[in-house]
Amino acid sequence: MTVGLFLQALFGGLANGAMYGLIAVGLTLVFGVMRIINFAHGEFLMIAMYAAYFAWALGGLDPVLAVLVVAPLLMVCGTLLYSGLLRFALRVPEINQMAVTLGLSLLMQYLALLFFTGDNRLVILPRSTEGVGIGSVMLQVPQLIAGGASLLLLGLLYFLLRRTDFGLMMRAVSQSHEGAQLSGIDIGRVYRWAMAVGIGTLGVAGPLLVSVLYVNPHVGALFTLKAFVIVIVGGLGSFGGALLGGLIVGVAESIAVVWFSASIAAAVPFVLLILILLWRPEGLLTWKGAHR
Repeated sequence: MTVGLFLQALFGGLANGAMYGLIAVGLTLVFGVMRIINFAHGEFLMIAMYAAYFAWALGGLDPVLAVLVVAPLLMVCGTLLYSGLLRFALRVPEINQMAVTLGLSLLMQYLALLFFTGDNRLVILPRSTEGVGIGSVMLQVPQLIAGGASLLLLGLLYFLLRRTDFGLMMRAVSQSHEGAQLSGIDIGRVYRWAMAVGIGTLGVAGPLLVSVLYVNPHVGALFTLKAFVIVIVGGLGSFGGALLGGLIVGVAESIAVVWFSASIAAAVPFVLLILILLWRPEGLLTWKGAHR
């Protein structure tokens, strides 16, 4: 591998990793606050991608501008998911909670297949074939926009969690539900907002991703798996771990594509998962460590 090819893979992997981190941070936020694993996380990303695609196909709306419409829509979906389903699921054992979200995932996949068919769809814009040169490295404009916007939103989320009263309440609930209740925090309200923000992040990731990757009814399952790998690598419930894990997975995939075939590169995240579970099962960062 030449230096130029390595740098190309590295920068491309970092851009992809930022998107992965944004997708995974919603999953880890919900787990950190509610202690529930949402197996339907990727399906909401799929819905966001379809919403952005049809906004472009039917209304000519640029995916970047579609974020302003799709993100609030996904936040409403997160609120409805909590109010209509998860607040009842929290009362049952964890294995039943996983079964509920897994069933929701399968239901959303089959409904998408029914309404949207199995065709691959992609937003094609004039900038889709444009590139930006950084020395000997050439990156696609949609990839740069998606990576940059993902980092920007991650920064805003970090500020929200660290510097606002709302973030303080979320962190209090994540550390001790009973202690938060005794201090007067409305646990149900925090859960509702955690779901709204966790799913709402996909309303940004989906429109950015649909100009880079085809959307079909099964794309959500792929990203659910990747999100789980990322949050386990970084540490369940860790905000910083989600970003770190996303960058590691993105760079590892990108470099593996250069060295090996695309099919082998697709297995790299799961190799990383096995290695992390053997070496550091708690993940590279933990919720506690991420807030020091």
